[in-house]
Amino acid sequence: MKSDNKNLILAVTLSMLILVLYQLYFTPPPPTAEQIAAQQNTGQNAGQTLAADGSPVPSISAEAMQSTKAIVDIINAPRIAIENSKVIGSISLAGGRIDDLRLKSFQVENDPSSQDVSLLRRTGTENAYFAESFFTSVTDAGYNRAVDRAAIWQADGSVLTPDTPVTLSHEAGGVIYKLTYSIDDAYMISVASSAENISDRVQQLGSSTRILRQRPSYTEWISYAGPMGYFNSNSGNVFLDFEDVSGTISCANDERFCAGNDTSSWIGVSDKNWLTAIISSPDQQTDYIMRPVNAPNFETIRLQLDDQTRADIDQIQTGNLYEGSGQPIEASSNQKPVQLAQGETASWTTDLFLGPKKYTVLNDYQDSKSIPRFTNAIDWGWFEFLAKPMLIVIVWLNEYVNNFGIAIILLTVGIKILFFPLANKSYKSMAKMRELAPQVKDLRERFGDDRQRQQQEMMALYRKEKVNPASGCLPILLQIPVFFALYKVLYVTIEMRHAPFFGWVTDLSAVDPTSIINLFGLLPYDTSFAPDILNIGIWPILMGVTMFIQMSLNPPPPDPVQAKIFKYMPVMFTFLLATFPAGLVVYWTWNNILTIAQQWYIMRGVRLEKQARG
Repeated sequence: MKSDNKNLILAVTLSMLILVLYQLYFTPPPPTAEQIAAQQNTGQNAGQTLAADGSPVPSISAEAMQSTKAIVDIINAPRIAIENSKVIGSISLAGGRIDDLRLKSFQVENDPSSQDVSLLRRTGTENAYFAESFFTSVTDAGYNRAVDRAAIWQADGSVLTPDTPVTLSHEAGGVIYKLTYSIDDAYMISVASSAENISDRVQQLGSSTRILRQRPSYTEWISYAGPMGYFNSNSGNVFLDFEDVSGTISCANDERFCAGNDTSSWIGVSDKNWLTAIISSPDQQTDYIMRPVNAPNFETIRLQLDDQTRADIDQIQTGNLYEGSGQPIEASSNQKPVQLAQGETASWTTDLFLGPKKYTVLNDYQDSKSIPRFTNAIDWGWFEFLAKPMLIVIVWLNEYVNNFGIAIILLTVGIKILFFPLANKSYKSMAKMRELAPQVKDLRERFGDDRQRQQQEMMALYRKEKVNPASGCLPILLQIPVFFALYKVLYVTIEMRHAPFFGWVTDLSAVDPTSIINLFGLLPYDTSFAPDILNIGIWPILMGVTMFIQMSLNPPPPDPVQAKIFKYMPVMFTFLLATFPAGLVVYWTWNNILTIAQQWYIMRGVRLEKQARG
């Protein structure tokens, strides 16, 4: 037994020794965290399709794949063309989705060869932006689409024009559905929806229209861009940032979205210059909703398209002004379902505005279709009461002079005439103060240590000569609201987009394209590497020079610190206005020239009056 125990102990010891030695010299080291992550990624990527750049396409759920297949079917579906004098595009026969619309009168770049602006963009792309009308049904299972979104509808025409409306029809579940599209000669598409119950049971059906777009990849802080609408007179226009739409917003949780019964209402999505909007009439019970929706797997969609379709989409996408990114946002108008017995028909009508935020266009629709506050889709800013009239006057003048720059100059003359009495009085006072400058200097030297006595003597002198020392601020105060209103007009409104002036200024809404860095084009190199504030053009320099001359005609400020500030103000404004639209710099420069002429004339009169008095 003892011998057996010794052998057993020896065998166990040798086995332990062998295991230890094997672990030390033959077993590979445990994997690092990086190796584990790489193995996990390899396992996840097994069997996956690679994208165009060689990276694996993330796997998606069966439900998402079904949705992806539906989107691919929509993209591949037959289409009917859209064309009038302003737009060109197409409608997918898969549900009648309008996801291809280009604006003939507007190019992406300020170049005749540039592509037309692509407002609506194909489903399934990362820049998707579309509008569609569809039918809803209420069943025991809940509230759903009545017709599958990828179902192919029958069309009674091949081209939608102002003279040829097109009707799409589809039968499903014992109901004949119809969508009749008509377009005017501008930017409004009307959709007349009807549902006829041919089944032997009562059906509860409704109609909805929605706009869906990706969140833009750009940001705006000077002008508004995002979801907007007008729902009732109490709320007025409602503006929401894209980030504000983090959940479903409707009348149920935001009373601003409750449609009024006394007027039309509308909902849409705005960019700086473009608007898509759904307009509903007051005789329809409408629910308005804004909400985020899930983004499809774009790369998976692209891989399922044939080369020609992919090339067609890429060609359309190159016309985009603003690319989309992130989660899509949906704005929808939903007509409440009605009960239809056998043989009964229900109908709804919705208008879609798809075009530029041009004041005359919006105003015409506002009047002709009684769309409340439609022109307020333009972000007029705080000085709306000035900006609107200024734009109207500039557009009116442009009809006669055919140059928006000349129209701005004529507007400047008009503003000068309007404020002439106030400005004239102010400039007369300033001219008298300039004549009194030697006496004021003498008083400052005599009472330099006694500032209270100094102020008393100066005010007595001003009263004696009937001069108001604060009058010089009046012209500046008058200019501030006019300046900001015109800035809004130039930056926000589309009328002066790509509008030329003379010479090198080919776009009044953009900065002066010349630069002092390359001696205004004499040196053959590009200056885009420098910030706008350093790319000082010819017009900002002209503005600075005229501002310096104009301020030199003013009486010198009594305070030395103020005097230094006023001395360098033209230089600061030159750098500042180098970043502003050229049209605004033209206005400011011309305003300075008129002010110089007015001040010189008044100063001459004051001198002659003084000489006459002896």
